[in-house]
Amino acid sequence: MAAPSAALSSGSPARLWGAGLASRPFRTALLVLAGVPIGLAYMWYGIVWPLLSDQTNDFRQVYMSGAGALAAGKDPYQCTSGVCAGHLQGYLGAWGSAYPPFYPPFPLWLLEPFAGFDPRVVDGVALLAATALLGFFIWVVLRTLRVRDWQFAALVVLLSVSFAPTLTEIQNRNFQILVLALSGIVLAAWLQGDRWWGGAALGFGLAIKLVQAPLLLLSLWGRRWLTVGAAIGTWAVLWAVGAPRYLPEYLFQVLPAVGRGTGEEMNVAPMAALARSLHPGSLYKQGSGVDSVVLALTTLAAVAVVVVTLRRLGAPRPDRGGRALEMAAAFAASPLLLTVVWAGQLVLLLVPIIVLLDFGLRRGSRGLVAAVAVAWLLMGPAYLAFTNAFAAGFGFPLLFDLWSDSAMAGVVVLWFASLYALRLAAPATRSANEAATA
Repeated sequence: MAAPSAALSSGSPARLWGAGLASRPFRTALLVLAGVPIGLAYMWYGIVWPLLSDQTNDFRQVYMSGAGALAAGKDPYQCTSGVCAGHLQGYLGAWGSAYPPFYPPFPLWLLEPFAGFDPRVVDGVALLAATALLGFFIWVVLRTLRVRDWQFAALVVLLSVSFAPTLTEIQNRNFQILVLALSGIVLAAWLQGDRWWGGAALGFGLAIKLVQAPLLLLSLWGRRWLTVGAAIGTWAVLWAVGAPRYLPEYLFQVLPAVGRGTGEEMNVAPMAALARSLHPGSLYKQGSGVDSVVLALTTLAAVAVVVVTLRRLGAPRPDRGGRALEMAAAFAASPLLLTVVWAGQLVLLLVPIIVLLDFGLRRGSRGLVAAVAVAWLLMGPAYLAFTNAFAAGFGFPLLFDLWSDSAMAGVVVLWFASLYALRLAAPATRSANEAATA
């Protein structure tokens, strides 16, 4: 595969991208001008400030509080500051008040051995680990796509660290960053064929969070039986060893309660958008907004997404580029199949963003590159501005009703972009199939 810069240096690059972007020195100057402030901002807001501050975060209030409850022999899903404070003694005082987590028992069990360590030390190590995992993800994806152009690699780093969901999850030391790193491994395995280690990485991610469950549909479609078996097996084993006594409570009480959805502002799933449209008060937590009509429309929307995506996928592709687009489409469609999608979970969409941007530049498709940029802006700066305005209490209800769906609009744009990329790649795929049968 050619380096991404080939799209800028072959054919008529000045006509495609403009005379400025066709010049490597000019692109270098742009990367430096953007990279210095973005790099400094990430160093401060992603590392230094979280280390110096004692602000609460997901790692403290959810993961470590749940792990502390397990260490104290208490049910993490029944643990609140009033119920468990006496049992956890000084531990919750160090971490902040606990509240019932909505994650499987496994990630809480995974952190249980660290419950006895100094909370500030564990908090700091978790922050550095999150940054390291982000770096690992970027490295794996760039190697998987065989990127040799340093300019494109620098662009990927900048758009990854400046993506609003990325910084949110880094500051929260959220396990979503670990799932992101595992997603890079899943992508690498998919491009190589049916690999057990790709399935194991997918299963590990599912044991932590169920947000990647739609990727199993792609594996079944592609008849990657080794991947499917390894994913389900790893998932089952990890759930079986990680505090299994609380698994029934999670499956039959916690998961159904969370999965029924809500129209509140932080949920960017299609169900939430429909709930807010039909019941505007749900944006302000005046009821969940989820009724039988919303459930029916959500189901129809999910079925439509699956049918359209599978139709566009067609037959499994034999080439690496086509396989990368298959995975990009699956990742892009995943949030549209869930009932609850918190904004931080959109960090997983860095996978299709990078893959589609790489393909668009290689192919010289201005439309695809522009669509990826629009999706990035809607899911990042646009939605971040909405959350800040909403938290500040600006009184523009009609504006908020539209603005609250900016992130979901970005997801839809990215999904359409992935379908468009599959269409662009179809002639090359057909040529490869014809050559293989000749």
